[in-house]
Amino acid sequence: MEALQLLAVGRVARAHGIRGRVLIAPYNAESQGLERVRQLWVGETRFEVDRAERVNLGYLVALRGVSDRNQADALRGQEVRADRAELPPLDEGEYYAVDLVGFEVVDVQGRPRGMVEELEEAGAQDLLRLTGGTLVPMAFVKEVQGQERRIVVDAPEGLFELEE
Repeated sequence: MEALQLLAVGRVARAHGIRGRVLIAPYNAESQGLERVRQLWVGETRFEVDRAERVNLGYLVALRGVSDRNQADALRGQEVRADRAELPPLDEGEYYAVDLVGFEVVDVQGRPRGMVEELEEAGAQDLLRLTGGTLVPMAFVKEVQGQERRIVVDAPEGLFELEE
């Protein structure tokens, strides 16, 4: 049996209604496919998904075993993960953010700027945390070269110097 690869897909924003449904705010606002997932991990707990539907703020999800507002409210703020195998396949040139860990980051002149150590959530957009601690907003990513495991960023003057 293939090992699960859990990907962080969002957070529980709040309880919804009195029957224990939760509103999940996805990390990627354009995300699709969570309504087809059969199980989710909220924090460290695995839940079977009874029902999930896309709404304008995210996904309304009924989790088996969560049957009232108090139980749903106890999940507020927790990270939600899904098995990668259950998520829709990516289009050409698309990546899950977690897949960028370990990629080399270079500026548009081709100068190496570090390796991606992890991703950090910062409100509306993720940040790439590079070796050495530099944080690079995803908005500065110009190109992801998958074969070369390289990310080209067009960062404003001084971004990398701030850390040196």
